[in-house]
Amino acid sequence: ETAIRVALAPLLILFIIQDQAHLFLSVLAFSLFTDAIDGYLARRLNQVTELGIRLDSWADLITYAVMLLGLIQLWPELFERESNYLVIAFSSWIVPLLVCQARFGCFPSYHTFAAKIAAVSVAPAYFIATLSDNSLIFRGVLLFYLWVALEQVIITSILPRWQGNIAGFWVAASLARNHSEDSGSGSG
Repeated sequence: ETAIRVALAPLLILFIIQDQAHLFLSVLAFSLFTDAIDGYLARRLNQVTELGIRLDSWADLITYAVMLLGLIQLWPELFERESNYLVIAFSSWIVPLLVCQARFGCFPSYHTFAAKIAAVSVAPAYFIATLSDNSLIFRGVLLFYLWVALEQVIITSILPRWQGNIAGFWVAASLARNHSEDSGSGSG
């Protein structure tokens, strides 16, 4: 399903160019639904792989970029009004990425519980904001990304080596502690 999201991006861009907001939202809803199904099925069928984790992160990036482009082109007033919150959300995405790139040379791809809450929340918030011009929930979700970013920076800082699908910083702390204990017992 990750490939479906990537394949739908050009179609979404075409709808943006053609100023087809309703078609854009319909296909975007399908794309976001496949994201939810993809993660669920991968875990349920025990098909989680490092490559799949990384590809999912790239598909997320592409989807979010198209959503932003949609705001800019299809709902310019909404984009203008929410631009400060969007800058905060973008910054809270880029900082953990840069930290993880510097430390491990890759995307964080931790898929923490907080990141999953944010990802699940951003879709309805986006739809509510674009369809009803009510952006209170959208702002809240964008600000919640600050916590997601902080948690990802903490995880990157304490993990002994990169690992995907970390439920939260407490799991990373446990992994770091276990690594430290294993390293300490081997040196004696």
